[in-house]
Amino acid sequence: MSVLEAEFPEKLGFLFKPKRYKVAYGGRGSGKSWAAARALLLIGVSKPIRVLCAREVQKSIKQSVHTLLSDQIKSLGLESSYDILETEIRGKNGSLFTFSGLAQHTVDSVKSIEGVDICWVEEAQTVSKRSWEILIPTIRKPGSEIWVTFNPMLVSDDTYQRFVVHPPPDAEVVKINWSDNPWFPEELAAERDHLKSVDRDAYMNVWEGECKLIVEGAIYKSELETVKDSGRVTSIPYDPVMQVHTFWDLGVSDSTCIWFAQMHGREIRIIDYYEASGEGLPHYADVLQRKGYLYGKHWAPHDIQVRELGSGRSRIETAKQLGIDFQICPNIPIEDGIHAVRMVLPRCWFDEGKTMRGLDCLRNYRREFNDKLGEFKPTPVHDWASHGADAFRYLAVAIQEDKPAIEQKRYRPPVQVNGWMR
Repeated sequence: MSVLEAEFPEKLGFLFKPKRYKVAYGGRGSGKSWAAARALLLIGVSKPIRVLCAREVQKSIKQSVHTLLSDQIKSLGLESSYDILETEIRGKNGSLFTFSGLAQHTVDSVKSIEGVDICWVEEAQTVSKRSWEILIPTIRKPGSEIWVTFNPMLVSDDTYQRFVVHPPPDAEVVKINWSDNPWFPEELAAERDHLKSVDRDAYMNVWEGECKLIVEGAIYKSELETVKDSGRVTSIPYDPVMQVHTFWDLGVSDSTCIWFAQMHGREIRIIDYYEASGEGLPHYADVLQRKGYLYGKHWAPHDIQVRELGSGRSRIETAKQLGIDFQICPNIPIEDGIHAVRMVLPRCWFDEGKTMRGLDCLRNYRREFNDKLGEFKPTPVHDWASHGADAFRYLAVAIQEDKPAIEQKRYRPPVQVNGWMR
């Protein structure tokens, strides 16, 4: 089948031209996802290719673009060219479409995709810096390409910064909206016009592809807007004569997040943030040492005391052997912790460079809207943003719990103990 026989938005014709990076971003109704699916299927008919369809989180095949590709196979009349299997799509000529989530991969586990010709990352606005840094060097077959489609959320999101603000060499980056789609369905027009009439900011994000400051349903929306408007996201230097307290959310199969804070009177100066996944406690002990701060207290959630089946030791015992003597954050209801965050945010200052990822977590920490009940669900969404937000919740609770000890103004000079600056 000739490529010319398929309908495409004019702006997305570049999908058929050689480029290392092909990036299409914008609002709803633009046709970018179905166009990418069509282009890949047509290329896969013309020659055998291996395509990885990826997203940040994929817990089941239902969360992938498998259904979208299957629908486009039928729409294009390519049923005789492809076999649609439960977890993959195979071309009769040897083409192969596979599906994977990026968040669960490590540097070693991702090696299985080195032979990919095209990697299509859909809903890429949620892809983390870590995932990109693991994925991009792995897609290294000669002539291989990385396709990126997404609806922008925050200007500080790594995907937006990486491909729109600072696009890499050999990249074609195109913004496409509903107005660029000749086949924009009339059924969506009324929905578009209604949102424009009731919420101009939401309309610009959803339909015109403009970034928003804070995600819909964000729990700390008003507090973070006040932080930004009052100029408290700026350059915050490390004071070497003041202790740095750390506040952790420890993941097992997902992210571990650490906030680094110094207390200056009533001011809480957040000077740093670190996040990684798939690493053991020795890695984080090494991170603390390399940063070279004068440390005060290290706070962790209560479940750090649970003994692991393999070793019979708790992580708090393992951490102590590595030089990290954890304090246990009180185990209080999540809503009480959220209230504690709201109480401390007016006192917080954030380093603009070193805490950007952590701030993204706070901005994206949200409640999901229940369409049936017409209200937000009480429990916060558990996703990539919740780990950094949980660690900050422990910060707020710990500060309230141990206020006299944490909020001292000055400390003794640092003393070297077993390689650590205490």
